[in-house]
Amino acid sequence: MKRFALFLAIALMLLSVHAEASVVEKMNSNKALTKFSRGVTNVTTSPGEFVTQIPTAMEQSPDYLTGFIMSVGRGIGYTLLRAGAGIYDIATCPFPGPTNYKPTIKPETIFEKAAETTISQTLP
Repeated sequence: MKRFALFLAIALMLLSVHAEASVVEKMNSNKALTKFSRGVTNVTTSPGEFVTQIPTAMEQSPDYLTGFIMSVGRGIGYTLLRAGAGIYDIATCPFPGPTNYKPTIKPETIFEKAAETTISQTLP
């Protein structure tokens, strides 16, 4: 009985090492680090969605009160969406996943959206 238990323990260890090696072979460390940093950036800057949603909400609303209410609602929704995408990127950074290390939401970070908003407002 002891020999069987020892054999079973060794077989399980060898199988787990093989399974882990197959995961490591598929991982791309540069892309995983990029995915991790994108996730951290999205989690920490997600409250900035309030600022980026104000111009969009004001353009779509007939008056300032409705625009303010829409910008708060859109800000909350997009903040939760960006934070959730960041948490997903952090948790799954070692694995390629269905997107193969690509961003789950567009734009990739809030900085790209803020740059687009600022440039579009300054140009005639």
